[in-house]
Amino acid sequence: MNVHSPVTRSPNGCSCQVMTQITPQERDQLKEVATSESRSLAATVRLLTLRGLELYQKEHIKAVS
Repeated sequence: MNVHSPVTRSPNGCSCQVMTQITPQERDQLKEVATSESRSLAATVRLLTLRGLELYQKEHIKAVS
């Protein structure tokens, strides 16, 4: 008997969802990025959120210093 672990598409530790509202144009832009990078829309939004958060934190540190 083969025992397989359940399939998950989220990185380990990702268990919290965030809901937000975007315009149809913003969704279209996100879908274009997702398609060009062969990612799901959710994975693309997560990646861009993490990149934006990193940039925000770097800029905030500069502003405080």
